Amino acid sequence: MKKTNTIRKVGKIKQNIIDLLQLRNIKADTPIFIGTMNEQHIEKRHPYEYDKYFNDIENILDQPDYIGINPKDNSITYVKEYIIASEYIRVGVKVSAKGIAYAKTLHLLSTYNAERYIQKGTLIKINDNI
Repeated sequence: MKKTNTIRKVGKIKQNIIDLLQLRNIKADTPIFIGTMNEQHIEKRHPYEYDKYFNDIENILDQPDYIGINPKDNSITYVKEYIIASEYIRVGVKVSAKGIAYAKTLHLLSTYNAERYIQKGTLIKINDNI
């Protein structure tokens, strides 16, 4: 029996993200989807993050503190800093050749790496007014 991959919308790519990252081939308000296969991947590979932050994925995508481009696969990186827990959570969003955006992963970004990426300019601070 074949597994079905249910897909649901969890966000959209906002114009300010497109502008800051100079994304030329993406339209404003492109929906971001997540499928059950991606959710299962996150749950299996990153159980701590899944249990603590998965239900907040829409907020992370809607109001990230930092954004960037992952140089390994050109995915869009959304990072939310949870000050109370002193944790940075990264959601990777990949845009397919057909222009479909999907959240492919959600995991902890070490404070060391987050601060290094911020200092290098790999992660860009987002203003609160997006």
